[in-house]
Amino acid sequence: MGYRREYEPSPLRTGIVHAGLSLAVFGGLAGSLGLGIHVVADPGAASPSQTLALFDTGDAGAGMATASLVDPGQHPGGSEFPELDTGSAPMELAYTELEGDGLRIEVTGGQGGPVAATSDAIRINGKLVRSGESLSQVRSLATGAKAPVRMATATLTEAPKGPKSKAPADVYARKFSNPEGRPMVGIVIGGLGMNATQTQLAIDDLPADVTLSFALDSKRLDYWIKTARADGHEVLIEVPMEAYDYGRMKMHPDTLLAGADAKANLARLDAILSRASGYFGVVNYQGAKFAADKVAANPVLARLAEKGLAFVDDGSFERSGLASLAKTNALRYARAAGPIDNRQTPDDISAELMDLEVLALESGAAFGSGYAFPVTVEAVEVWISQLEEKGLVLAPVSAIVNGRGAEVRTGSVEMSRLKADG
Repeated sequence: MGYRREYEPSPLRTGIVHAGLSLAVFGGLAGSLGLGIHVVADPGAASPSQTLALFDTGDAGAGMATASLVDPGQHPGGSEFPELDTGSAPMELAYTELEGDGLRIEVTGGQGGPVAATSDAIRINGKLVRSGESLSQVRSLATGAKAPVRMATATLTEAPKGPKSKAPADVYARKFSNPEGRPMVGIVIGGLGMNATQTQLAIDDLPADVTLSFALDSKRLDYWIKTARADGHEVLIEVPMEAYDYGRMKMHPDTLLAGADAKANLARLDAILSRASGYFGVVNYQGAKFAADKVAANPVLARLAEKGLAFVDDGSFERSGLASLAKTNALRYARAAGPIDNRQTPDDISAELMDLEVLALESGAAFGSGYAFPVTVEAVEVWISQLEEKGLVLAPVSAIVNGRGAEVRTGSVEMSRLKADG
């Protein structure tokens, strides 16, 4: 008698069949939904849009586009359509007639643009940053619209003529005047060029009257100096000098040494000075031991005077014979009241800045030194915003350097092997 043998179903085959059926069902549903949206949905309602106020009942603020009416017939439809007037930054309008009475106006150019939303942003160094934004975009959103180009051109055309002296200390010093004779305070912010983000933020955030100094180890030293000068800052380069105790830190290979002969130190100094152009002087990086050795320091200061550069002492060490040596060599010289950020807290930095104010009120001028830590830059920004109400004026450090405008050795740009275009 015949019979049929039953087999257990294969789990693998069953799973494949079920998965295929599920994909077919859900794929069909998704396709039907997409087709329905494509057929019946309004594409204009789903696309990103921005509402522009073409008519304003009040006074238009700086950088705001204003509207005026033009004669009918100049645009599609023969109706009265607005035409934007944005001064030096013209906008282009594209008109598209829609069904019914609708009209779409697309605006390009000008100084407008989307405003950054804070919901999808994080705060870095006090700035709101969205995913994918570059540093320049962050800076443009933070500072707002720039001044019209015609104003910038007028400023350049009306700029005073350069100094008669060809000394770098004159050529590259920031122009400054204090007709009211108010007490002057200055700040040197150093350590720049090592961290690109912090360097760019310091250049952009700090007023142009803040003097910036750049580390010798910056891989783009000349680039950063040109960038800072383009923003209006005067600059210094940092010359490493021997300290008493380096601890675990290695000595820089170009450090000027106490006890070394003049030929060796001058060779190192010349090599340092040839690495960039556009600076009005140098500032020490460390150097307590070197500054205490007049025999080693004297030839170095004489060479700086010969080249027409200024020497800025950051005030980080107590005993120094540099002031008397500078006077002997007719070198432009100034010593800071001291570092403002040895203790990196807002309260401590503010206390140091207040001491600086008192010193300026007593002597007529004073400046301090600090590094481009975010806490330092922020504290200095706040402090500077309060100077006017205190009767003080922020000055570039070159204005406080003794000998500016006096009979000193001036040297020349050519002697310093610096390019006059900065």
